[in-house]
Amino acid sequence: MNSTRSARLAVLAGATLAGVGAVFATAAPAQAAVVDVAVAGPAGTVAQRATATCPAGEYLTGAAGGIVGAGRNVTLTDVIPDLATNSVTVWGHTNPGGAPGYSTVAQAICRPGAPPAGYHLEAQSTGSNADTTKAVVATCQGGTRLLGTGAEIIGANGQAFYRSILPNFALTSNTVVADAAFGFAGAWELIAYAVCGTPPGAAPVREARSTLGGADPVDAKSQQSGACPAGTATTGVGGSAAGATIGGYVFVNQMSSNAAQDTATAEAVEGRNPGGGVSWYLSAYDICWAL
Repeated sequence: MNSTRSARLAVLAGATLAGVGAVFATAAPAQAAVVDVAVAGPAGTVAQRATATCPAGEYLTGAAGGIVGAGRNVTLTDVIPDLATNSVTVWGHTNPGGAPGYSTVAQAICRPGAPPAGYHLEAQSTGSNADTTKAVVATCQGGTRLLGTGAEIIGANGQAFYRSILPNFALTSNTVVADAAFGFAGAWELIAYAVCGTPPGAAPVREARSTLGGADPVDAKSQQSGACPAGTATTGVGGSAAGATIGGYVFVNQMSSNAAQDTATAEAVEGRNPGGGVSWYLSAYDICWAL
């Protein structure tokens, strides 16, 4: 993984960044914070990253972010949590559809104070192979529960799409599903991340809500989850696109928490048109822990 990330950094070294700024509203650092950092690149930028870091005195609970302004032509490849630095790194990579200007947004979902008991990061990999569709599950260990999610695609160079970054109903695991696209037949690797800890009080809950598929394909969809119950707050998010024949065509390109940390939003686009009349739907998932 280190060599792959170094190669991505080499790509960035030759790119001119248009600027760095906030895309979503950010909560006051004195309280639990949602920190957003956007890195904008001009047309022709092949790959770029953004990193968001929790304020001092807060710890990372969830990784989020996405791609803004690229239409169908940039793949979200990585949403990587780092508990050692309380940061989230997000990568975008142009796919064969084109190379427009776009912004890569990283979002760090944070909570004040010390992390809960059993706080740790689980990572599970498929290994590198040429399977067209891959699924991998990162499971919290030792009786801990899921705080937040993350995912990483290595080696596909924008030609593999996330179909799901999915916290399970019991909030014990994160399942990531991705598909090769554009006829890509090379070896690639899929990694699922789970940020885990022991709930200090009541068990966490998962809120979900889905769109309905249209009679005709829709280029892009956005879906908001249900709100966290009173006395809880968003610690992590997820998104999942579903439909009978959308593997390698539709991909999740954004997932985020609102600044109030009570609702999650997921977005997905058709990276390729799956054909006339193919319907699909999008689900957004909100992980809510007691305050």
